[in-house]
Amino acid sequence: MNAPSTTPRGLRPHICLTGAVNAGKSSLLNALTGHDLAIVSSVAGTTTDPVRKATELVPFGPVVFVDTAGSRDSSALAIRRHAKTRRAVDGADLVVYVLHPANATVEDVAEVKRLRAIGRTVVPVFTHADVAAAGGAGDASIRERIATEAGCKPIDVSAVDGTNVAALRERIIEELSRQRSTSRTLLEDLVRPFRLILLIVPIDLEAPAGRLILPQVQTIREVLDGDAATLVVKDREVSWVLDQLKRPPDLAITDSQVVLKAAGAVPPHIPLTTFSILFSRFKGDLNLFVRNARRIDGLRDGSRVLVAESCSHHTHCDDIGRVKIPRWLRQYTGRDLVIDTIGGDFPDDIDRYDLLLHCGGCMITRAQMHARMRQAIAAGAPVTNYGVAISHLHGVLDRVLEPFAPELVG
Repeated sequence: MNAPSTTPRGLRPHICLTGAVNAGKSSLLNALTGHDLAIVSSVAGTTTDPVRKATELVPFGPVVFVDTAGSRDSSALAIRRHAKTRRAVDGADLVVYVLHPANATVEDVAEVKRLRAIGRTVVPVFTHADVAAAGGAGDASIRERIATEAGCKPIDVSAVDGTNVAALRERIIEELSRQRSTSRTLLEDLVRPFRLILLIVPIDLEAPAGRLILPQVQTIREVLDGDAATLVVKDREVSWVLDQLKRPPDLAITDSQVVLKAAGAVPPHIPLTTFSILFSRFKGDLNLFVRNARRIDGLRDGSRVLVAESCSHHTHCDDIGRVKIPRWLRQYTGRDLVIDTIGGDFPDDIDRYDLLLHCGGCMITRAQMHARMRQAIAAGAPVTNYGVAISHLHGVLDRVLEPFAPELVG
């Protein structure tokens, strides 16, 4: 393994190791990476919270390995540990399901089937192959049921003598490469060679000193990869810049916080959207977010709204999630709303909210975003996206959705 690159975690596939306590997850993680990333002990429950480690999986590239607390844990904190493990596993791009050949059960079969049912790629692994080779016996029926009922063939490995560790690594790379070849891009169907993309980037309190934020950087890179060009401008200079051009841009992309100003400055014949809406399409479900954004019109006095950020950050006096969005919601609806803001995981009681407003998710993976969406849907809590909701609140949603008209339903 090479030293990890600076690729953000939200752009790295997450490989989650899960299974029963003392199945050998931490030892296997260390064997896969060639480093002592996880504490190994015979004491059940050594791993508590999920442990994430960004590294390089050669020759695939940057990934994040996640070691989780074991299931079938009888400790006092088992319920809380299980909830954190479930969130990590359900949001993984690939799950290495680790089984000890001496204690694999039908519970393992059921969990592998559940993960497959929600679209996770699962690689079942029976550990302690060195012991089995010396005469130990695994449960052949469990092995067979995982292969036949869950549709994924287990592999036998040993973290002690290295049996099949290289083969497991190659299988992980093969599965991740397959995912990469079929995954969509941020600007899919929007950029062609020799096109000009105008990026409207406000420099305000939330802009990091000396650099751009991740969605802007990722957009620029994809435009360049598509053999097109970008023109980056602050919101105050949009009209002046457009006057300097011999021909109009083929697409304009703006920060959601200045979408109303951008919609006024960018002529109607130039397609316009926002960075956050691009991310809602890239990592989430644009149709779902659009439908649920219109639920804002049905909010009443006392309606509960959760503004959900996927990461924690330092707040300031004009924070988008804690200040601007609550202010715009109350101004638009004219209602006395109960608005909470969280950073990180959803609370356990999201079913009490009438609407969830989720950030663009630039710091999490697509799999993690879809896991959060499934959690919201299961709780009956309508979820939408910052960019979609902000554009609706400013009355320009139809305008910024025009570039995606062929794929929108209703």
